[in-house]
Amino acid sequence: MKYLLNLFAIFIALSSSAQDCNQELLLQKPGVWEETGGSISGITSADLAREKKVEASIHSMIKSKYTPLGVNIDFGGAYESAYSFMPVNSYYYHIMAFRFYCDDNTIKTVAESATVFQIYVNKFNVDVYDTAQGGRSTAEGFNVIYELPVEKDGYWYFREKDENMGFGMSGKSSAWLVTYDGKLPFAFVTKKEFLEKRKINLTDEMHNTAARYKEVLKNLEIEKPLEEVEFKDDPEKLTKYMKGYNYAKDRNEKLLADNEKDYQPEFDKIETMLEMPAEELNQQAIVKQDPDAKGISYLFTDDNDPFGEILIKPNSGYFNKKLPRSTPQFIWVYVTWDPNEPIGSKFREDIMKAVDFGTLKSMLGK
Repeated sequence: MKYLLNLFAIFIALSSSAQDCNQELLLQKPGVWEETGGSISGITSADLAREKKVEASIHSMIKSKYTPLGVNIDFGGAYESAYSFMPVNSYYYHIMAFRFYCDDNTIKTVAESATVFQIYVNKFNVDVYDTAQGGRSTAEGFNVIYELPVEKDGYWYFREKDENMGFGMSGKSSAWLVTYDGKLPFAFVTKKEFLEKRKINLTDEMHNTAARYKEVLKNLEIEKPLEEVEFKDDPEKLTKYMKGYNYAKDRNEKLLADNEKDYQPEFDKIETMLEMPAEELNQQAIVKQDPDAKGISYLFTDDNDPFGEILIKPNSGYFNKKLPRSTPQFIWVYVTWDPNEPIGSKFREDIMKAVDFGTLKSMLGK
């Protein structure tokens, strides 16, 4: 009988052990901190020393109030090259959280993660130091953000938004901007500025389009005598070639002839909008592409429009250029997580409790 009772006790113990690994246990399991190296290039030794000191202060702030539970933490700093068009250096402190999971009754750690917390110094998710480049420059003409910052308790808050986290997953992100009182490191573009820039861009686009038609016509004329020689002994192929040549020539001559006429309605629309009252022209420009105008026309909209683009430009007057380049002049806090995953949600909640915005603000200008 005693033997049977012992077997039963062993069975109960094994059954309990098999249930040990569960979500509740994972959420309570302490994680470890592991420092990772960051990139360093093109920075003076004096600036780098100050930047590392700032990064160490940020880490101390976070670690004093945050204990990893359900995750292991990779953390470190990265120090970006100094660029002449920027009055400051940019660098950042980053955390990547690798959550625990159950593999049968074994606790393991995921190998990849998009659960990220970052504190950037002198860097925003959009370039605030230079004008728009590439396709953005020739389209809207200005850099773009998608949420208006709201001033709250001495810092700026960006509303929570959907985020592509990679690995086929979607999640959320939140962001905060810590700045000099009541100021932003970028400026908003007015409707008048956008319309004037759009007129310049549209003129360039019209001329470039005409140049492409002319280039096609030029190449057709270069190619024609060569093809006529090649097909001189093959009337059927020559007839077929000439049919294609005439079609392409007629089509591109018509496109070239109609080019200015095709663009004129958009120029007329811009000119009409430039006649709006000064009060309206001086309002902030939030735009979106007109879905009925083949990509060359924009509509004004507001921040409630999911397709709205808030236009910004550099605000050089924001920065104190007498300070060392390593000096924090604004700080951007950013976190991404999966709200449907309990460990990721807990990480987001706990890590933001460790952020002391007053401490971050006290770093500005020092």
